Amino acid sequence: MRKMNGFLDRHVLPWPVRFLTHRFIILATIALLVPLIAFAYATKFVLAVNSYLNTMSVAVGSIVLLYATIAEIRDKQIAEMQERRAQEDHTHVVEMHQLVLDGMRLQHEQIQDLKQVLAEMRGIAFERAAPPRGLMADLRSLHASGRGRFDSDHVRKRMSRQVGNRLGDAVAALTLPAQDADDSGA
Repeated sequence: MRKMNGFLDRHVLPWPVRFLTHRFIILATIALLVPLIAFAYATKFVLAVNSYLNTMSVAVGSIVLLYATIAEIRDKQIAEMQERRAQEDHTHVVEMHQLVLDGMRLQHEQIQDLKQVLAEMRGIAFERAAPPRGLMADLRSLHASGRGRFDSDHVRKRMSRQVGNRLGDAVAALTLPAQDADDSGA
């Protein structure tokens, strides 16, 4: 089904879209409304023009709905990828922050060791100081959305809350596993 949809999207549907969105065709279709009134007595002509206008109306409505649905799914996939990238970036920043904190803890310990050696050389008592409070900061708890921001299903919950209906959940359920399969093959 996916291959058939891809074929239709690439090779078949662009032609009616090009035809129906051409400015001349739009003007000609609108201009057909005048002969409907002027030649109201010609039943076959009126029925033929009316059939054309109804068919074009359905085609345009279907095409607009199709492309709006495709655009919405792509936008959701892009938002998912951006969320995933933001989480990866944040994880990287947290790891770098942890490395800096570890370095600062090591420096604090080394300074305390040096102070202890100096105190022993001078023959005075030395009491080790506790590490500064900033060395124990947890970046995840400082995030504006709280710790829940880093849960694996945070994006899915947020998307379903924003869409707020079953169709949004169904689209998210259909698109997110396909996205995961694409990522695993890369």
